[in-house]
Amino acid sequence: MLTFSELKSTCEQAMIKQNAIKDEESISVLCQNDWVRILLVCDSDTNEKWRIEVEVSLPSQKDPGSENEVKNDIQSLIKHLEYLLRLDEEGLTLDEMSRDGLWTAYLEIDDPPPESLFKALIPPSL
Repeated sequence: MLTFSELKSTCEQAMIKQNAIKDEESISVLCQNDWVRILLVCDSDTNEKWRIEVEVSLPSQKDPGSENEVKNDIQSLIKHLEYLLRLDEEGLTLDEMSRDGLWTAYLEIDDPPPESLFKALIPPSL
């Protein structure tokens, strides 16, 4: 499982690498699994500013199965929604990308971002 210190280190390394690339947009994937992708973006317009972007895919709604499957689906959905709320509490802006359950959260960050941000970014295990 990814730790906040590993995520922070990956982000710091990506910032150093992106600083070397001037005048073009740069995107680094900091973390990716089946339901979340965390990116570090540096726009060419804002050379000294970085943006953390989080893409969260809510679990797809499938045909109801057994009572245990329904309960597991509900628990998974709750974890996804709690993760989005945690990002909001950390100051990220939430946005719905599509009605089928793709959400984003983003935040402009300074160098270096606070540790609390990386703690909030760690996705829960499902």
